[in-house]
Amino acid sequence: MNPLFPEALEALKSLFLGSKRGIRDVIMLMIPQVVAVLAGIVTSVLAARGLGPDDFGAYALVMSVAGIATVLSDLGIGQTAVRYASRAVSQHDIGGQLTILRWAFRVRLILSLFVTVGLFLAAPLLADRVWKIDGLAPLIQLGLLGGVFNALASVPNIYFQSIKRFDRNTIVTVGQTLISFAGICIVAWLSIWSVRAVLVATLAGVGVGTVAFLLMVPRTALATGTEGFLPSARRIRSLLHGPVQMIAPTEPGVEAAPGVFAGFNLVSMVVVMMVTRADVWLMGLMLTKHDLGIYNAASRFAMPLTIILNAINAALWPRASATKSSGETIAMLSQTFRLSAIVALCGAVYALVAPLFASVLFGQAYAESVTLGQVLSLRYVLAILICPIGVIGYSFGMVRVYWWINLVQLAAVLTINIVFLPRIGPMASALALIANEIIGVTIAGALIMKRIHRLRT
Repeated sequence: MNPLFPEALEALKSLFLGSKRGIRDVIMLMIPQVVAVLAGIVTSVLAARGLGPDDFGAYALVMSVAGIATVLSDLGIGQTAVRYASRAVSQHDIGGQLTILRWAFRVRLILSLFVTVGLFLAAPLLADRVWKIDGLAPLIQLGLLGGVFNALASVPNIYFQSIKRFDRNTIVTVGQTLISFAGICIVAWLSIWSVRAVLVATLAGVGVGTVAFLLMVPRTALATGTEGFLPSARRIRSLLHGPVQMIAPTEPGVEAAPGVFAGFNLVSMVVVMMVTRADVWLMGLMLTKHDLGIYNAASRFAMPLTIILNAINAALWPRASATKSSGETIAMLSQTFRLSAIVALCGAVYALVAPLFASVLFGQAYAESVTLGQVLSLRYVLAILICPIGVIGYSFGMVRVYWWINLVQLAAVLTINIVFLPRIGPMASALALIANEIIGVTIAGALIMKRIHRLRT
C-alpha cells in the first residue's frame, strides 16, 4: 500500500478529532436546517405544482421584500452582538453579555418598526409601478410580518449562540418548521392554493416559534425594570452609538472597537443585502414571472448547501470572536479551511447531480431549472469553501475593508445582470452570484494573507 495513504487517513482523523466540539455544534445547528430543507423540498414541490410558474414567481418577489425587511432591521447588529457577547462570556463577564443583548434587542425593535412601516407604504409602488403585477401589494404587506417576527426572535438566537447552547435553538426552530409545514399540508389537502394561503401558513410557524424563543431566555437579556423594552425618543440617538458597557478589544491594533465594528458592519450588511436581492429584483423588472418561477425552483436545489453554510457560520462566529490572540486566530483559520474543503468537495457532487431531477420533482414545466440549479448550487459550494476566510477575517480587522469589497461585488453583480439578463435570461443572475463569490474571496484572501504575514514578521 502506498505509504502516503495511511498518513493521509491519520491526518484526516486528527483533523476531525481536534475539531470534535465544533463538528458537534455544526451538526446540532444542521438538524433544524435539515428538517427545514426536507420540509422545504416538499413545500416547494407542492407550491410549484399548486401555484404554477407565474404565482410561484410572484411568491419569490414577496419573499424577497420580506427578506429585505429582515436584513434592514438588523444592519449588522446581530453579528456585532454575537461577537461581543461571546467575548464577554469567554471573559466571564455575564453583566457585559446581558448589556449587549439588551442593546441589540432595543435597536432591532426600533429598526424593525421604521423598516416595516416604510416598506408597507412602498409596497403599492413596487407592485404597481416597478413589477406591474396586480394584487401583489397586499401580499407584500402581509409578508412583512415575517421581518417583525425575526426581529423579535433575534436576541434569543444571539443569547444561545453566545453561550454555545445550540440545542435550544434546534428545539424551537424545528417546531417553527413543522408548524409551517403542517399549514402547507393543510393548504394542499384542501386544494386552496394561493400566494396568500402559503404566506399565512408560513407566518403561523414563525410567529409561534418567536413566542417560544422569547420565553426561553432570561428577562434581563431583553430588558431590566428600569430600562423597559423601548427607550424614550431623546435616548434613541445615544442608543444607536452602542451600549455603555462593552468588552474591550484583545488586540487594539487589529480588533476594531465595538462602536467602530458596528458602524462598518452596518454598511457591509446593506451592500450585501443589495447583492443577494439583485437577481430576483432585476428579473422582476426585466424578465417575466415565468422566468422568475423557473429561477425560484432552481434555487431550491441549493437549500441543503445553504443549511450547511449557515450551520458552519453560526458555529464558527462565536468561536472566532472569542480568540484571544492572532496566533489562535491563524490556527483556527487553517483548521476550519481544511474542514470546509472536505465539505465543499462532497457538496460539488450533490450540486451536479441533484438538479437533474428538476422535472421529476417540480413537473415538466420546470425542465429549464436543471442547469440553473447546478450553477446556483455550485455558488454555495464555493461559499462553503471560503466561509472561514470571511468569518475569521473579522479578527484581523477586516471589518474596516469588507464594505468596499462588498461594493466591488455589487458593481459586478449589477453589471452582469443588466448586460446579460436580456440576452441569456436567468442564467445571467446565477453566473453573477458565482462572480460575486470569486471576487470576494480573491480580494479578501489576498488582504488577509498580507496581514498574517505582517503579524508573523
